[in-house]
This record gives sequence, C-alpha cells and structure tokens, in this order.
Amino acid sequence: MDGRIFHLCDCIFRDLKKSWTIEQMAEITELSVPHFQKLFKAQIGSPPITYLRDLRLEKAREFLEVSFHQIKQIGIEVGMPDDSHFTRDFKKKYGVTPTEYRNQYWQKIQVEQQNG
Repeated sequence: MDGRIFHLCDCIFRDLKKSWTIEQMAEITELSVPHFQKLFKAQIGSPPITYLRDLRLEKAREFLEVSFHQIKQIGIEVGMPDDSHFTRDFKKKYGVTPTEYRNQYWQKIQVEQQNG
C-alpha cells in the first residue's frame, strides 16, 4: 500500500470523530484532490468517503457489542452525530437498526451461554 494512503488511514482510524473532508484527506497525503481520490480508490477499493463511513459503522457495531452507551452517544463517538443518518446508514450496511442489532447480539450471547 502507498505510504501516504496508509498514513491517512491510520489518521482517520485514530480520529473518527473528526469531520473529515476530501480536501483535508488530500492535504494529509500531499496530493491534489483528483489524484488523491484516484489513488485512494485504487489502493483501498472504495472512495474515501465510503471508506470513512464503513469504518465508522464498523466501530459503531463494535461499541454496540461491548458498551451500553445510548445509540446517540455511539453515533457521536464514531463521528456520526446525526441520529437519522447514522441509523439509516447502519441499517443499510447491516440490515437492522443499531437498536435491533444490539438486541439481537445480546440475545445471541444469552442463548450461547445457556447452551454452552
């Protein structure tokens, strides 16, 4: 992987709360916006904004499994403070709302413990 893209991905991962823009990402890699977008997609396989959203949703899914924070708080923690967008994007990716995901996850854990 190109070192500039690797470095950017590391920066994004460490600061998911940040309101990232394409321009900021390109600046970190020291590339023009069009060149950055082309290189990022070639290296990662998806556009930078899609990568960022998917990373945030994955981190939110992890939080739902290990914490009892409110859904709104989890959205804020991963940089998705708008409840409706967070819920819509989560449902699009995982097929259920964050609340439904958490309920299903904990039900599954309880069944496994009872059978285990």
